[in-house]
Amino acid sequence: MTLTCESTTHHHRKAVRLGSDTLEAVALLGCGHLASLRLAGVDVNPLWEPPWPSLEPEAYDRARHAAQYGPVEGRLLASLAGHSLCLNHFGDLTETETEADGYFHGEASNLPWTAFEQKADVEEARLSYGLDLPEAGLRFRRQLRLRPGEATLYFKERITNPTHFDSPLFCQQHVTLGPPFVERGVTRLDLPAQRGRTFAESLGDVNPLAPDEDYSWPQAPLRDGGTQDLRIFPAQLRSLSIVTALLEPRGAISYVAVSNARLGLLLVYVFPHSIYPWTALWYENAGSEEIPWNAKTLAWGVEFGTTPFPVKRMDALTAGPLFDRPRFGTVPAGRTLEVSYQAHLFRIPSDWRGVDNVEHIDGETVVQETTTDRTVRARSAWQVSTDIRRPRASEGKGHELLER
Repeated sequence: MTLTCESTTHHHRKAVRLGSDTLEAVALLGCGHLASLRLAGVDVNPLWEPPWPSLEPEAYDRARHAAQYGPVEGRLLASLAGHSLCLNHFGDLTETETEADGYFHGEASNLPWTAFEQKADVEEARLSYGLDLPEAGLRFRRQLRLRPGEATLYFKERITNPTHFDSPLFCQQHVTLGPPFVERGVTRLDLPAQRGRTFAESLGDVNPLAPDEDYSWPQAPLRDGGTQDLRIFPAQLRSLSIVTALLEPRGAISYVAVSNARLGLLLVYVFPHSIYPWTALWYENAGSEEIPWNAKTLAWGVEFGTTPFPVKRMDALTAGPLFDRPRFGTVPAGRTLEVSYQAHLFRIPSDWRGVDNVEHIDGETVVQETTTDRTVRARSAWQVSTDIRRPRASEGKGHELLER
């Protein structure tokens, strides 16, 4: 059984491909994005692939490229793909931050990353990569792993604060899904939540939801009365919305699960609830006329992390709790925050109704279908945890993530 971890290109971008007999994952070295995740024999990548040409982050020049990618988010959108990381900011920039050529969604999703180790043996394929964030004063390292016979991608991430003061933490796993996996009126999202709130800004006529209102998951209030079921990607064209939902723990974990029964494919992320209690959900259904969206882009953001909404940094710091939960985390001075989570791909039947629960039983990840006794399951380890500790002497040099 052959495992591989090799340098490659993906849509003309520098990348590393991890492969097994069951699963393939492709990570970009520019900005670290997970660009592709595919089951063997299934030619569907559930992660979003932007329809415009993609640039390496070091090739971006605001004066040359703002007209093509936009004046505010241009740097980000020029290199964006799939599952990106927002650290240590999640959201818009102020006017002065824009003038200073600041980083929309933070440094991590806008700068080159370094591959510290690429290795494959009989036990696993693994990539260790990351970057230092000079403006945030943080150090980030990620390890991706595949194991033989499993349709699971394992993440281990370390955020180190080497400074002498505690740092607020805005860490959002910016998972964005796209066609053909995202299909109008078909693709379904399931997550364990009860309460949520719509975005405070109206977003204009393309947003059908009432702004800044609490709701009970999954029914969000419409501006014109009634509600919209947030579990189903809307069939209505020319629409754009942002909401948050406070996840409920299932033991120590939580999850987001997205399925397209017509394609027979289910994507599930499982992560520790204590560090990632929020989901920020947005969909772009040919709603934004701004460059480079051009009122014809389809994408669904299912973003889990420390933060409920993508807003200006100072607004998030001063807004106060939402539903009695903080709107950001903390990385203590001189400490490393370690988070392990995982992504699973499953084949599902064409009459799949959605996900009621996710758990690990006897060496398998088991997904319970809603309203039935039916399950889908796959062999996997269960490596979902979080810890805060003093950094090891080797941390910051890259190879420390290879420690078991």
